[in-house]
Amino acid sequence: MSDASIRVMAFLDELEEIIANASKVPFSEKAIVESNEIQTIIDDMRAAMPHDIQQAKWIKDEQDRILNEARTEYDKIIVAAKKQAEYLVENDMIKKEAEKRAAALISEAENHSRYIKLRSYEYIDKLLYDMQNDIGRLAGEYIQPMNDFFIQTINDLNGKVNNNRREMKDLSEKLANGYESTEASEEKEQ
Repeated sequence: MSDASIRVMAFLDELEEIIANASKVPFSEKAIVESNEIQTIIDDMRAAMPHDIQQAKWIKDEQDRILNEARTEYDKIIVAAKKQAEYLVENDMIKKEAEKRAAALISEAENHSRYIKLRSYEYIDKLLYDMQNDIGRLAGEYIQPMNDFFIQTINDLNGKVNNNRREMKDLSEKLANGYESTEASEEKEQ
């Protein structure tokens, strides 16, 4: 317990003692006390209160003052707003102003929508452009060399097939020439 709390407790004990020793009003539970003495003790208690309690009391008082000012200002604003609302309703200004504001908001929303679409198209176009570049790069790095390899392989295969055909033709011609030579020899022998 802090020194300030101990002093406040001592003042409370002193108040209790004054009340306990005070003269009683006959036929009642009321006591007669010296008001100056009690006031002095109360003042001493206030002075002895911890700073936090004094600050909390000040904050509470400020809060009450601010709330009262706010209520007063709120009441003034409400009265003024009601008068203004009545005036506007009578002159159909709310409807006209709302229509103007709605048209402006719609126009703004449409412009914003067009802007977002345009930015989206630009973004997608950039993605597609980057994709084209990547495809071109991949084609240059992988597809073209594979294509060149396949063409070379097919040309080599075609060359081998062509060589095989030539060999077959040569064999066929040799066979045909040899067959003709054999026929010619057989005819001579007959």
